[in-house]
Formats: sequence, C-alpha cells, structure tokens
Amino acid sequence: MLQPQHYMTRLVLPIVFWFGITLASRSILAENWPGWRGPQRCGVSTAKNIPTQWSATEGIAWKKELPGSGIASPIIWDDKVLVTAADGQKNDELHLICLDRKDGKELWHLRLWGTSPTRYHSTKGSMASPTPVTDGDRVYAFFSTGDVFAVDLDGHLCWHRSLATEYGSFENRFSATSSPLLYRDLVVIQCDHFGDSYVVAVDKTTGVDRWRVERPETWVSWSSPQLARVNDSGAYELVLCSSEKIDGLDPETGRQLWTLRGMQRECIPTPVLGHQLILAVSGPRGTTFAFRPGGRGDITESHVVWQTNRGAPYVPSGILVGDYYYLTTDQGIANCFAAQTGKRVWQKRLPGSYTASPIAADGKIFFTNDQGETVVVQADVPKYQELAHNPLNEPVVASSAIGSGHIYMRTLRHLLAIDGSAK
Repeated sequence: MLQPQHYMTRLVLPIVFWFGITLASRSILAENWPGWRGPQRCGVSTAKNIPTQWSATEGIAWKKELPGSGIASPIIWDDKVLVTAADGQKNDELHLICLDRKDGKELWHLRLWGTSPTRYHSTKGSMASPTPVTDGDRVYAFFSTGDVFAVDLDGHLCWHRSLATEYGSFENRFSATSSPLLYRDLVVIQCDHFGDSYVVAVDKTTGVDRWRVERPETWVSWSSPQLARVNDSGAYELVLCSSEKIDGLDPETGRQLWTLRGMQRECIPTPVLGHQLILAVSGPRGTTFAFRPGGRGDITESHVVWQTNRGAPYVPSGILVGDYYYLTTDQGIANCFAAQTGKRVWQKRLPGSYTASPIAADGKIFFTNDQGETVVVQADVPKYQELAHNPLNEPVVASSAIGSGHIYMRTLRHLLAIDGSAK
C-alpha cells in the first residue's frame, strides 16, 4: 500500500446528522454533504444559490480525471471533496482521493487493495459502488470487495476490516452498493447478498464489531440503511429495505423492532423521511409504501398510511421536498405524489434513462439521466414546471452532491464541480 502525500492540517469537527445519524452540539453546515444522499440521506440540501444552467463547455468550475471507475457519490466536508474509485483487471485496486473543493487539486490519494472482489455482471457497477461517509474527523469507506477503511482527513489509515474474509465473500451480481451509515459512535453496514446476509455495526474508533445481526430471510438487495426518529420521543430506528420486507432495528443493539412485508425482490432505492413518515420504494412495478415508524412486530396492516403501485423505479431513490414526493423510473417516467396522502399530482416523461437518484436544493430538483443531461424542475409546487435542460455529453450513473453553491457530479471517468458561471 502506497503512502499518500499530505498537504493540509487535520480537521477535527463535530457533526450533526438530522434524524440522529450522529448527535453533537454543532449543526452541520449547509455546504457539507457528508455521505450518501447528503445530511439526512434524503438527497436534499439547505444550500442556496445553486446553479441551474450549464453545459459541457459552460458553467464548469473544474474537472478532475479519476483513476478508475465507480458509481459512489462524492462527499463534501468543508474545503475537501472525497471520492472513491476502483481499477485493475478484477476491479480490486481501490482508491480514496481527497480534492480541494475550490479548484479540484489533489490533496492526497490513498491506494488500497481489495481482498475479495465481488462477482458481478453489471456494466455500471464496480467495486467502488458504495458512497463513503465522514464525521469531519475520519472518512469511512466501504467497498464492494467487503473491505472497510477508516482514514483521517489527512489521509492516514486508522483501521481496516475485511468483512468478506471474516464473514464470507459477497455474491451480488451488480456488486454490493449499500452505503455505510453513521450513528453516534457506530458505522452501520447493510450486507444483503446471495450468501448469508447480515447487518453489522462497528465501533468507528477501533473498527471492532459492536453488534452483528444475521438476516436469514433476506435475499440480495442493494438498498442503503436509513435512520428514522420516532416522533418526538428521542428514539431512533434503523430502517433496512430489502427483498420482500422492510425491517426496523434498534440502532444501539441491532434488536428487531418491527417488519413490514410486501416489497419486491431486488430492492435498490433508499427510503426517505418526512411528515413523520418513512417513504420506501419496493422495486420495478412494485409497491411504494408510506408508513409510520414506532411499531412493534408485523406492522404491515397497522402502520401503512398509503401505498401505490404507480411509478416505482428500479434503481433511483425517491426524493421528498416540502409536501411532495417525487419518483422517477429508470425509463424516465417522473411522478409527483402528495406526501401525506399518496395522491398523484402530475406525471411527466423526462428525456433518457436514469440510474442516478435526484437531488434538490434552493427550491429545485435535479434529475440527471444516464446520458449526462440534467433536467431542473421547480420543487414543492402542485404542477410540473421545467426550469432548464443541461447536457453534459458524458455518461452519468452516479448520484451527485451539493455544497458551497456547487453541484459535484461524477461521470464515468471524471468528477466535475458545476458552478453555472459563464466562461
């Protein structure tokens, strides 16, 4: 393993993830995007002055070539942008890269080696599919090889675990894509695959297991864990979407709290939260559920507020902005639902096909298709209002991030910082 070069002093900052991912005394900056789908893992940023127009030649602040493939999103902490990549004949040469947010200059680059590459058949996935997460002190990167790395923000390796070596190699035909979640002093990783599925919580300081729960009924899935607050009780539930069911666990111990049945097999989207509801997508042509947290046992009949079989995507996660919940199928059929009732408000055919999940900020939603074109739509209004079409002319399958007035978008070979300024 090569040692990284170091250019900057270490940043040690506390963090708050809303809905309790990590609890501290300091609010998270609007400019930060610390993990999969941002601060609440819901794709929404509170940042303002986000660009709405750009192209392949206009509105790009900087563009950085990456040393391999990956569909992991970039993450942002203050003046740093971090991203993973995978390379090599078996995609087992792993990279964790830290860039300067202002100009894309490489601050450090950690080269790692995967212990057990997943057998997969997807042309989109790679061993750098899960998105890393940071608490402002360390970044925790999980790769589809089953390796977990904790690295401080100067690029020093703190600890490493090979879950594949300890608990068996991942058998997952699209590669493992579930992104780790931080809860207080735990790193939680959902490992659903063709083998023995499980969820594990490791101590973020040492990497040692704090708890691990087998999931014998669970078939392969690619969804990432979510954390929901139970009303104003101060309690939190770990929400795991998977094939045929959704489970709620106590994040402190892994103890099973409830189960909701009725999901399709091969679940990919991550649930979102709002209006005291959990909104979860089942899968292609499957059911979308809106249900209340806080149940016990089988809650299939007791806690579902509404459900619909319309517009369910296979890959992209949904997004909730204000009173409206938005879904886009992989084929580009976008649907807007009233979040509290499930009534469909509008439906629109967007151009192209979709893998990336939408993001939102400043009253706008950004839908980016596989061809690299982003459609910008007015959010939280009861009709479809299109604001811009932005072609990039590079394929995009990774979900984007938002920070400091920029959109950070990963193409197949590059990372771009989009500021919308004219050149």
